[in-house]
Amino acid sequence: MNLIQSSSPLKTVLILRLVSLLAFPAGVILAAILERSALMVGVLALGMLGVSWVERLRLLRLAGSDDRPDLSGLLPGLAWRIGLLAGVFILSLGILALFRDVSLARGLGLTDLVLLLAVAGIALVANRVSASIAGREMEGALAQVNAAFGTSGANDNSGRGQPGNGDIIEGEVIDRD
Repeated sequence: MNLIQSSSPLKTVLILRLVSLLAFPAGVILAAILERSALMVGVLALGMLGVSWVERLRLLRLAGSDDRPDLSGLLPGLAWRIGLLAGVFILSLGILALFRDVSLARGLGLTDLVLLLAVAGIALVANRVSASIAGREMEGALAQVNAAFGTSGANDNSGRGQPGNGDIIEGEVIDRD
């Protein structure tokens, strides 16, 4: 439990991003342990794509753009995710088959919906919390940089004749007089 209560907020951001990345492979492993249908791989891949889409929309809005992400990468992205999750699912089933008899479900059910919502929820919450922590850290860092370089109004034209009211060129202060 000491990992989450780290002293560095940026370390917490990275841990939350790692949780978000590993949520869907962990969901596939859980689906294999629960002996859910192989269709769950495709459903979780679609959920993974949906979470990625939400994150891209959030980043575009943060950048001030009202555009939508490019749709040309949807099918290759889905194929890549299905391949990754199918490999994890097959590997998990192979390991489980060494220790017990494995019989997969034939269709999707309420358990699959709960699993999808839980995994997608964990990924979305981890992304959201890490983005808010990173945003606060960036604002704090920018405020420190602005304070260090005096860009909070010390170099504007309103205070002629006051100390620190000049241009800095190659480390040399040149007065505006």
